[in-house]
Amino acid sequence: MNIRPPTDSRFGAGTASHSLFDALQKHVLDRITPALDAALGDADDYLFDLSQKGDEDLGLGALREMRRARAQIVQGFRSQVTARFTVLATCRAMTGEGGAGSGLDAGLSLLSDQDLEQQLAVEQLAAAVLRTHGPAFEIASKRMAVVAGSAKLERRDDPLDPVFLASAMGHAMVDQNLSDELRIIMFKFFERELDSALGDLYERCNALMASAGILPELKASTATAQPRRAPPPQQAQPHPTDSNQVEALQRDPATQAGAPQMGMPQMGMPGGAVQAPMQVNVADQAMFANMLGQLQGWRVAMGLNTGVGTAGPMGGMAAPGPTLGTNDLLSILSLMQRDAAPILPEGGHGGDAGLSIAAQLRKHMGQSARKLGVAGDNVNLDGLDGDAVDLVALLFDVLLDGPQYDTRIRQKIGRMLVPCVKAAVKDRRMFLMKEHPARKLLNTVAEACEGNRGEEPQERELLDHVDHTIDRLVAEFNEDVAIFETLEQELRSFMAQHRKRFELVERRTTEAQWGRERLDSARETALRDIESRRGERDLPPVIADFLSRHTAHHLVQVALRDGVDSVRYDRALTTVDGLLAALDRADAGRWPDPACPLPEAGLLEILSSAGFTDAAAHAAYDALNELLARMAAGQAVPEADARIATQVVPVEQVAPPKLEVVADNAHLDFDAGVLDRIKALKVGDWLQLATADQRFAPAKVSWISPISARLLLVNRRGIRVLVASAQELAAMVALDKIRLREGQTAFDDAMHQMVDRLQSVNAER
Repeated sequence: MNIRPPTDSRFGAGTASHSLFDALQKHVLDRITPALDAALGDADDYLFDLSQKGDEDLGLGALREMRRARAQIVQGFRSQVTARFTVLATCRAMTGEGGAGSGLDAGLSLLSDQDLEQQLAVEQLAAAVLRTHGPAFEIASKRMAVVAGSAKLERRDDPLDPVFLASAMGHAMVDQNLSDELRIIMFKFFERELDSALGDLYERCNALMASAGILPELKASTATAQPRRAPPPQQAQPHPTDSNQVEALQRDPATQAGAPQMGMPQMGMPGGAVQAPMQVNVADQAMFANMLGQLQGWRVAMGLNTGVGTAGPMGGMAAPGPTLGTNDLLSILSLMQRDAAPILPEGGHGGDAGLSIAAQLRKHMGQSARKLGVAGDNVNLDGLDGDAVDLVALLFDVLLDGPQYDTRIRQKIGRMLVPCVKAAVKDRRMFLMKEHPARKLLNTVAEACEGNRGEEPQERELLDHVDHTIDRLVAEFNEDVAIFETLEQELRSFMAQHRKRFELVERRTTEAQWGRERLDSARETALRDIESRRGERDLPPVIADFLSRHTAHHLVQVALRDGVDSVRYDRALTTVDGLLAALDRADAGRWPDPACPLPEAGLLEILSSAGFTDAAAHAAYDALNELLARMAAGQAVPEADARIATQVVPVEQVAPPKLEVVADNAHLDFDAGVLDRIKALKVGDWLQLATADQRFAPAKVSWISPISARLLLVNRRGIRVLVASAQELAAMVALDKIRLREGQTAFDDAMHQMVDRLQSVNAER
């Protein structure tokens, strides 16, 4: 296609481009500035509502920030737009070349965390709005490049590109010292308003440039990629099992070679595509490839194919009919979503004559297809679409198959099935991106519901909020996955407030356990030190009682306050040594011995710590001297002496069986690999603990003792449910009293279980 300058006679030779730039600039400012102002107004209302609910983290403070900066943000945005048009017009006039590369982000540099977050927000916003306006933008961007005198404009240099518009807003916020959370909120509201404004903007700009002679022959049908033809009914699409094919799935589905359009037209200039940056873990990518590779074998074993319609025996389908395009599939799913058909009736899973969720889902899809007038009793799905449908169905089958959810909770989460299938059909990266909005919302809902039986008012309140979240998802989700992110943030914020009520309980539980561990350790150390010094001596009852009660109590107090390595603790042990040395001399008939008297100062300190007054302490000291004198003279020693009466609660003889487990676990049966996994647990990690009614409830590692290495587990209300060593927990895993998570979230855990289930089914074939 030859690029030529504007030729419309209404523009003079020297002013044609400038006049066109001015007209385009006016269109952008007249339509996008009000959209930005409306977005800021919506953000103001949202933050005001949060402040009324008492949200201290993101409420009144953020509201003040936003109101202070609102006018400056709008003005800064207008300045960015005006400056970009000025640069393009100036470069066009002086050099005949556009301003490519001289935009908002010219040059290469390392990004700060804040800049990276803003870049991700910009690209996600652009990708979202272009799902609707991609064709019109593609035409406008080609014409804008001609006006600018360039073969191609970079995305951040094109003032009609959502990437530029979002970046302009971001740069307008740079000098306003706004929090990262507030920036993200403002981007999300701007996305919604921009989506409404871009249609009219592109229509007017395209009309203006076409009338000025800028590519007047360019039409939407030639600007967008031709829709991919559906494969023949019997032709199965290859399953991506190697790294190259998995990488193809990671790209934006609208730009994959041979991938369905899914209502997301190709974006950007020819030969290029807009795709949000992703961070995919290599292990997750390998796991996803493994699942795709085994999916067809699982279908055969389960009696499924890529068709949807009436289920036959064992869930199998009738002969395949016509192939559904992605847009048709999304229409069917949207109808199912509006009808709110109970895919998971009664039991929450495994219902409908024992069919799997995949078979049940396909049956309902066939019924909805007939409502939309699709001919035939059975229709076929494209290979990639079929993979997305079956993977989500299998995910829900695994997720809802555990004892951690009762029937009511299974039905609650099951209502998310159809929206999640739609999200996966639109973007298969849901299985690769941990930060995918649909994946995050499913994780947050599962976290709110797991182990929540509604026994407390706060738990019922949380479940009600989950119901409200799912109701909104079913009612509002159309083609934009941004609703998942909005709902997840709102639910996460509510859960944060909900969790604060129990943080104090958990902190007190941890402090109490820490105090108990320190006390037990101090008692054990004190008794061990006394016993090691006593040795095999046969002590008189009075002396034995004095050591086990008063002396042990004093050692425990000193250990807790000063530590076992302190001077006071050493002085107390020296006193014990002196008392026992004097006892040995008296037993040998050498008492009193001026060379080895009783350690008076140390004994008085011990007695004082045990609650003796000064006079009582001296009387007890005299009683010890008299006792030794009787022994030296060979006289009978009394069993007790009132002057050394017990003044304190005696120190218990500590017999810590749980501490012995740490040192000696030979009697426990556990797997060494499981033990290693438990030892790798960190504070804040979760596992599943069996309850009295044979269910499983989530338990959090709240604290790991630096003394005994035991782990304190608490429930979601912060109440202690178990204190045990790693070895004991490993033995409980062997007894199926504890289940370890394969992943950090419910989605990750289900992915690991999906791989195991697929491998197991294929191994049995």
